[in-house]
Amino acid sequence: MHPFGSVRWRVTVVAVLAFAVALIGGSTLLLRTLQSRLVGDIRAADQNVLQGQAVQVLSKGLPVQAAAGESQPVAGNGTIAFSIGSVGGRAVVATTSGRISGGGPGSASTQVSGTTSATNEPGSVLVTGGQPVVLDAVADSGAGAAAKVVHVEPLDAESARVLGVTGQPGPFLMSSVQVYPGLALTTASSLAQVNRTLDTTRTVLWFVVPALVLLVAACAWLLVGRALRPVHALTTQAAAINSDSLHERVPVSAAGDEITELATTINSMLERIETTTIAGRRLVSDASHELRTPITVIRTELEVARRDPNAAWDDVSANVLTEVDRLQQLVDDLLLLARMNERPAHTAPYSALDLVRDVAGRRRRVPVEVDEAHGADADTPCLGDGPAVARAVDHVVANAARHAATQVVVSLDAGPDTVIIHVDDDGPGIAPADRDRVLQRFERLDEARSRDGGGSGLGLAVAVDVAAAHGGSVAIGDSILGGARVSLELRTVPMFA
Repeated sequence: MHPFGSVRWRVTVVAVLAFAVALIGGSTLLLRTLQSRLVGDIRAADQNVLQGQAVQVLSKGLPVQAAAGESQPVAGNGTIAFSIGSVGGRAVVATTSGRISGGGPGSASTQVSGTTSATNEPGSVLVTGGQPVVLDAVADSGAGAAAKVVHVEPLDAESARVLGVTGQPGPFLMSSVQVYPGLALTTASSLAQVNRTLDTTRTVLWFVVPALVLLVAACAWLLVGRALRPVHALTTQAAAINSDSLHERVPVSAAGDEITELATTINSMLERIETTTIAGRRLVSDASHELRTPITVIRTELEVARRDPNAAWDDVSANVLTEVDRLQQLVDDLLLLARMNERPAHTAPYSALDLVRDVAGRRRRVPVEVDEAHGADADTPCLGDGPAVARAVDHVVANAARHAATQVVVSLDAGPDTVIIHVDDDGPGIAPADRDRVLQRFERLDEARSRDGGGSGLGLAVAVDVAAAHGGSVAIGDSILGGARVSLELRTVPMFA
């Protein structure tokens, strides 16, 4: 067997692939979760800073430095930006499209055209939903590979200088709070540390993931090999068993697992094969012995007749034909037994009552009667191999007629799904100790071991096999006539139908 086609190899490959897919998916999820948490922490810190500054602006106005000419135009669109302070190392920049005018001491205010509040009073502050609106964006000053984090918009040099991030590694998380229409506070925080953390984690995963996959492959290979070791022992032992050692069995472990079940099944199969083989060998041996007798008789008759010029060939031919009939009947029985060991040759409806009437009408040593009182009630249509059933019943009736004193009676009983054919005779009967033995092949009682009696020892065995093939059985008991009763039970719809 090719090693790549073994169960051990296939199970290992499937386990490694499943683990690799799960590990890669988990690593990807880990990187994304880590990035989201780190960026979220920076965003939360920036928003806290902006919220604090927004509260300062709403309560005290803009710092007076804004009116001192420190404002800078941004992007040439009339918007001006100016720093209003630094909190926790974060520069906070105010951007406005209005004009700067002096306010009270230490503060400045913006004049925004069209600004209204819920009271429509000029100059009042408008805060959406009662809280400043926070807007986030990621920008890059050109100093870092920001595309590793999120989509990055370019940040012009002037905006970078105003935000205080010139020369710092990018990318930057830019968070803005709209204080009121026309005025927003913005800060920028570098995401370089986030990128470095992600790069380090990614580098570690590049080494850890393959190492774990190889470790799982090795463990799966060893564990599957150990699990399949009893199977290898079973196959080795089973391969060593041949026709001369069918008595041997494969080892059965005490674990009670699937391997134990497999070993038990194999042993059961070996037992059936041994039984069938022994029965087959015995059948061949007994059949050879039984066939030898009529062949020897035919040969003897012909040789004696050839040496005798005055031989009566009519008597010789009659004797030879008698032995040929016995030989043909024996061969037919053997073929029927072989066929019943597999399954009936065909399945068709038949009438048990008509079949019994036909068998009883044949010429016998003693008369055979059919108990019509029971037979009429038992005329149930059956499904099965009618010719095989007829031959089995004929064997039972012939056996009864051979040992009966004056009569044989055949009756039928019908059950819910069975038909029982009873054959009674007034002969000496069969002792209880011999009833199971006479049902075996080539088994005959001492008083029946006469060639003139016509018994070959296959009649009842044929009946047993035919009944078993039709889901029934054969039983021997005492007859009301004083002899033996042989009961042949058949299912109306047999198991093989």
